[in-house]
Amino acid sequence: MWGFHSMPDALAHFRAEDAIALCVIDVANALVRHSEPLLEEAGLTAPQWTVLMNVAGDRNFNDGPTQPANDPHADAYAGADLGRAGCIFSSEIAAARGLSRPHISATVTELLRKGLIRQEDDPSDRRRKLLSATPEGLAVLRRLQPLRQSVNDLLLADLDSHQRRTLLEALRIIRDRSRRAEHVRPYADRPHALRHAS
Repeated sequence: MWGFHSMPDALAHFRAEDAIALCVIDVANALVRHSEPLLEEAGLTAPQWTVLMNVAGDRNFNDGPTQPANDPHADAYAGADLGRAGCIFSSEIAAARGLSRPHISATVTELLRKGLIRQEDDPSDRRRKLLSATPEGLAVLRRLQPLRQSVNDLLLADLDSHQRRTLLEALRIIRDRSRRAEHVRPYADRPHALRHAS
């Protein structure tokens, strides 16, 4: 373990790339802290909430707005009521959110048990199951929507609309890059680095 006075020079130097990564972690932790009380009251864990939103076809997961950006009453789940959203495989959710299939499978099982989603056979392959949100699941999401929006508004209050759009575009670029680099290990050519660090 390094002491303060023996910190390697590399750790003492500022790198924007490192600062961005640490800042993203801090913001993610803040979102979790603010959201946990809301989710506990709704009887959901954060992974269950994320998967439920995905199954319901929350349009904010997509790359472009499909309703006016300034409409505070826009319903992110309108398509699910009409059968235009929500038919999705658990494997698609795992790929989109960067989660393992066993993790998704356990979460889906809990949401099925709670009656918030349903599964049906895929007409083209009965071995596969299509997931969709139940009316109860959509009701939970709609109750949570204004509450989660208030958390997001609080954290983004110091950014104007242009800054928010710029931030969103930058984060999407990073997200897309992370998906393409899912199996890339940039430290693979330094297999002994962690062993030496300890």
